Amino acid sequence: MVRLIEVRQPAEHDVIGRTFTIAGFGTGFEATVLWRLVGQDVLGEGRIDGAGSMGVLDDFGHDVSLDPAVSARGTHVTLQVFGDDPSGQHPPGPDLNEISVTLFSGLQGWKLYEVQRGDTLSAIARNEGHDTRAGDVFEANRDVLTDPDLIRPGQILRVPLL
Repeated sequence: MVRLIEVRQPAEHDVIGRTFTIAGFGTGFEATVLWRLVGQDVLGEGRIDGAGSMGVLDDFGHDVSLDPAVSARGTHVTLQVFGDDPSGQHPPGPDLNEISVTLFSGLQGWKLYEVQRGDTLSAIARNEGHDTRAGDVFEANRDVLTDPDLIRPGQILRVPLL
């Protein structure tokens, strides 16, 4: 099956803040691609204008700013990016891309840290983060960590700065 919409950013398991960028390439009805951020509820949604049209693929990029009322700290959510279905009969529409990301609404950025012998998530959060807790580091790295007490030297972890 040929995909007519492909998301390149954010990537699967990325850490995002209240503002982030959606980028990729695709084609959509009247050059429109739609997006929706879903947790237990819809946290935000909108349209991306300027994608390709009439089957012609083109790059797109869109800056998202979630409502200031959205509050999340290490919440696993799904970004959906899809084509417009003008009939409204098949939500969320064709070429659905679903990307699992971790949302920190107060995110100022993150740094990468290589785990050293004797490290703990608490020590990493305290020494490398800014207003960061051990649980934040764990949630930001759920793609590589299954237990917060089991980290290994050499692992590269994302440390959210809040």
